[in-house]
Amino acid sequence: MNRSKIRYAPYTDKDYPAVKQLLSRDLFAGEDIVRVLETAPELFVTASMEERLVALAQVNEPVIQSYMTVYVDPQFRGQGIGSALAEYGENKLREGGTRYIRSSFRVGHPSSLAFARRLGFDKTFSSAYMQRTGDPFPPEELPVRVYRDEDYIVSQEVYAVAFHEMRVRVGHFPDSVVAKPSEKERSEWKKEAEDRYVYEINGEIVAYSHLWENEISSISVRSDFQRRGIGRKFVKFLCNEIYRRGNPTVSLWCVVGNFARDLYDSLGFEEKYVMQFVRKTL
Repeated sequence: MNRSKIRYAPYTDKDYPAVKQLLSRDLFAGEDIVRVLETAPELFVTASMEERLVALAQVNEPVIQSYMTVYVDPQFRGQGIGSALAEYGENKLREGGTRYIRSSFRVGHPSSLAFARRLGFDKTFSSAYMQRTGDPFPPEELPVRVYRDEDYIVSQEVYAVAFHEMRVRVGHFPDSVVAKPSEKERSEWKKEAEDRYVYEINGEIVAYSHLWENEISSISVRSDFQRRGIGRKFVKFLCNEIYRRGNPTVSLWCVVGNFARDLYDSLGFEEKYVMQFVRKTL
């Protein structure tokens, strides 16, 4: 395959019909990409040959560890198009200072794992996508309120420490560190303050969470307050809030091996599929 014939371009609205048709040829992989495409189209790059769109890549912003995934029309696989598009994305990330690239695909697709390994990616962790559909929980009076900007330092520490400790327990995260606060992150949290919540005890923040559409994007409880039922109460509150906003289904991701899985199972969440994450050092 002559790589010089491939034309790369940022995704635009005019590409939508062709991309929609492209993704419809692989139900599961296409569903995962559409979910991101509809909320962050600026992350995508298209690849065309002779005016036909044959592949699509999600290439996130170039930070120390970024994310990339590649999707090729099943009719054009095995011709080196995916490898060429991945190389194009890697070069963009490398130029921006990225040192590690993460990607993912659904467990049970051996061809995806083989493709990732050919590109130099190694398996890391896996995460289950879970959903709850049903009645709201009985309401409780809880010390939960909407996040405010002045909560950032404390909330960020609760979040960063809890997730680091979870990663250490699970394994597969050998270079995990406690994320440091930043003004950029603080600004981002402030913009979405209405989707963030804190749980207080005696006026002290002991848990924090973020909602994204119908998804519990993150929930963390301070280490010394875990195993007191706070996580259970907080998850119920967050589910009810998502239902109140008109969503019939609540979703979340749970890293395989995280003991929070028992909590989600007990609250009626069901596993829909598992994603395998892989990583490559540039």
